[in-house]
Amino acid sequence: MHRLDWSDLQYILAVANNGSLAGAARALGVNHSTVQRRITSFESLQQVTVFDRRPDGYKLTVEGQQLLEAAQAVEQAVWGLERKISGKDLKLAGSIRLTTTDTLLHTLVGRNLALFQSKYPDIIMDVSVTNSILSLTRRDADVAIRPAQSKPEPLVGDRVGRIRFAIYAAPAYLDTLASPQPASLQELDWLAPGDTLANTTPGQWLRRAVPKARIVMTADSLLALGHAAQRGVGAVMLPTYLGDELDGIERLDVAYERFTNNLWVVTHADLANAARIHTFMAFMSNALKRELQLK
Repeated sequence: MHRLDWSDLQYILAVANNGSLAGAARALGVNHSTVQRRITSFESLQQVTVFDRRPDGYKLTVEGQQLLEAAQAVEQAVWGLERKISGKDLKLAGSIRLTTTDTLLHTLVGRNLALFQSKYPDIIMDVSVTNSILSLTRRDADVAIRPAQSKPEPLVGDRVGRIRFAIYAAPAYLDTLASPQPASLQELDWLAPGDTLANTTPGQWLRRAVPKARIVMTADSLLALGHAAQRGVGAVMLPTYLGDELDGIERLDVAYERFTNNLWVVTHADLANAARIHTFMAFMSNALKRELQLK
């Protein structure tokens, strides 16, 4: 058996995680033939069959499953080493990979990012705008600014405030109703979070409170739903930090279940002492606390 190359294991992990050469190629940023060549070369060199080639994709053999488990352990160790090295960086320079939602980037986070970068021009922000949870353990991101009822483990950081929600609609839409101030939720046409947002606070509430037949549009973005509400498509549940800032919609005075969520600024413990991470988190935590006190 020849000495293992970590880069070969990365290709095996990518194929195992994505189930195909094409999926692995996209994840690794290489072409399909490169992935195929690296897997075939590894199997030939190590004299082991890692994958069964099937019409429905690449499936791990028994030997491949054992190799995968070992590769995952190596991967975790490499990520841990990267975090520890990054956490020792004392310079207020370099890049920070931030993950947050489109609604926050459009409002609270976006304007404070501009202030941060004017104060610390040597720190470059690499922002991933997504409503899915990126892994800080795997270094998909360095810092997350996200709503959640409780702090995700094993992350460290601050709860910076409470997010409140309200129901919004455009006056032009309300003019089409029998009553300009509807007495119940069932009288409204609803703009609803899609499947990817089903577990968010508005998504869970809508399933409890609104008949499915009254939903006229779904989207994987609360910001997109807010824009649809501006155009008079229907009513929408939004965080007040967003809804109050969108022109052309107003809060509805209709009875509904009141609730809140927490907003967190978090990172991995191994990165918390890196100067750029610590400085950014302190800046954003203080800024967002001030913002949310006014909402």
